[in-house]
Amino acid sequence: MTVGILVDPSCDLPTPWYQSCQVTLVPNSLMLNNQTLVDKRDVAASKAFYRPTSAKQRAKVERPYDPHIAAQNLNPDSNHNGPFYPGINSNGPADALTANLPYQYDQLLIVTPHPSLSLSLPSVRATLTQTQPQIDALRQAARLVRPFRVRVLDSQSGYAGYGLVLHQALRLLGRKGYSVDQLKQSLDGFKVSLTTFVQPGQRAFDTAMLRKPPYQLGWLRRQQLKLTARRPIFQLDSDGAHWVQSRANANFENDFLAFAHDRLMRARLSKPLVNLSYAGDLAHLREQPMFTAMHRQIRQQGGTLLYSMMALSSALQLGLGALSLAFVETR
Repeated sequence: MTVGILVDPSCDLPTPWYQSCQVTLVPNSLMLNNQTLVDKRDVAASKAFYRPTSAKQRAKVERPYDPHIAAQNLNPDSNHNGPFYPGINSNGPADALTANLPYQYDQLLIVTPHPSLSLSLPSVRATLTQTQPQIDALRQAARLVRPFRVRVLDSQSGYAGYGLVLHQALRLLGRKGYSVDQLKQSLDGFKVSLTTFVQPGQRAFDTAMLRKPPYQLGWLRRQQLKLTARRPIFQLDSDGAHWVQSRANANFENDFLAFAHDRLMRARLSKPLVNLSYAGDLAHLREQPMFTAMHRQIRQQGGTLLYSMMALSSALQLGLGALSLAFVETR
């Protein structure tokens, strides 16, 4: 019995974890300045995106991005009142499910981000319904007698939290050899204890992002944030995103890390792992004074810090400089 895992690019986790033979990442195509951007968590492409070499390139990257338009271009059937990130391209899972995956694995777990953040969940379920007969025929032709069992898990999180769900799935498969049903059952319990925070980056107030689910900030609140030069921090859970507080906008990366440090001091970590993702150059993040303080705090609690560049698709949603933090704590 072999079990594989399929995720979309917004699952933030350092690259080595994606090099596991058990992880299949379905790339996603996005529109930026009338050009197609393929998000497949490629390190070189991410570094080039986050470190434009000229002022002209930097201005293009920071140009306000309207997810309404991008979602319409990528998925003509998407509801403009729904999630701003199209999520897994509808052709991606179909191509993977009818190409290599039925031969590589006997069982497959598809993990999706929170349904208020993307359209991945309904897209995947529709694809499975359409492709199951073809998958069965392919396996029969290859004389694979085991039925190909697929389960779908809504992570009820996003960004760094989505990444921690994948990390836990890989840990369970590596140490315990779970079946896909056992894996899904364990992860359903794991995600309940997951705490995920997100802070939007530059230009977020100029786009439709904060007006749409799950953030849904009204015009007055957004204007107050702009006038007071403050930036909101949200917590993601099964019900969506909830306003936690706002922080100064002058050095918003360091202020978010200060918030993370304070929050971790009060947390009772049930898993010794903290995941951080940043829509920018990681060298710049490490230079922040509170990065060192936060890292020290995590080590003092017996934990380990994972950190990575945020997915390009997430950066286009949240703006350059966006941050996400996730950890598992005892409720």
